[in-house]
Amino acid sequence: MSTPTTALPSTGQRIAAEAIGTFLVVLVAAASLVRTDDALTAALAYGLAYAVAIAAFGRVSAHLNPAATVGSAVAGRTPWRDAGILIGTQVLAGVLAALVLFALLHGYDGFDAENSMGQNGFDDLRDGYAGWAAFLLELVLTALLVLVVLAVLDERHQDRGPAPLWSGLALAALAAVAVPFTGASLNPARSIGPALFAGGDAILQLWVFILAPLLGGLLAGLAYPLVLGRSGAAVPGSGLRLPARSPKAAAAVDQPAAQDWSQQQPIIQDGWQWDPVAQEWKPAEQGWATPQADPTQQQPWPGTDQGDQPGGPTQR
Repeated sequence: MSTPTTALPSTGQRIAAEAIGTFLVVLVAAASLVRTDDALTAALAYGLAYAVAIAAFGRVSAHLNPAATVGSAVAGRTPWRDAGILIGTQVLAGVLAALVLFALLHGYDGFDAENSMGQNGFDDLRDGYAGWAAFLLELVLTALLVLVVLAVLDERHQDRGPAPLWSGLALAALAAVAVPFTGASLNPARSIGPALFAGGDAILQLWVFILAPLLGGLLAGLAYPLVLGRSGAAVPGSGLRLPARSPKAAAAVDQPAAQDWSQQQPIIQDGWQWDPVAQEWKPAEQGWATPQADPTQQQPWPGTDQGDQPGGPTQR
């Protein structure tokens, strides 16, 4: 019997997997903060949702986080063209999850969404925690998370079955640290949707929870091959290296265009004509054809005494 082959997932399947998985993660992460102040409960909910989504959709695509996608692209494992599509999908899924949460919370009479959407924040939103500290916290914790995810999903692992569990536990542990300070973003898609519906300071502070995780993912992508080595050749169109020029393109840029020297007038001096093939002078009346010559070669010119050389005039 022949072994059945598994077709590679299509772009549409990858978009659907990222959308559903990110929707699940963002909905659980934001909703867990709405009705509880327990950091451990919120962190475990966030991490478990992440683990379940990776386990369910990882066969197709399960970055579920723009920071993880950036890290994967920098590390040479995801083309930048695909990364843009995945990041856009993740952000839209996060906004849709926040919309669903917004609708569910209106089950309470008089619900006011302002600063009540499980949004991330600092300063007035989080007991006066400083903005620079929030930025540094999100950057460092996201870098650690993405580094762990890249490592456990490395193709060099003989058994990657537990990878979703390790990824989820890593997020739960890091989120338990971050929840009291910022509400634990570590994921721009997790922050954007709830902030849009919470409004006010949540939107003004949103830049921290976009820029810091993306920088953390970038640092993780740079550090991964340095720490653990590359798992193989980089995927075409990924990494931070400029694309190499093809030999033809390089020749076209670095060298002048070739000229058709066969159309040039022959070199005739004092009755002698230069033969560029034989590299010697011949009497002009022989009427031989002038083939292509290399214009970079310095051509000898005839001297005044044509009897010094049997093949032509004296060179000076």
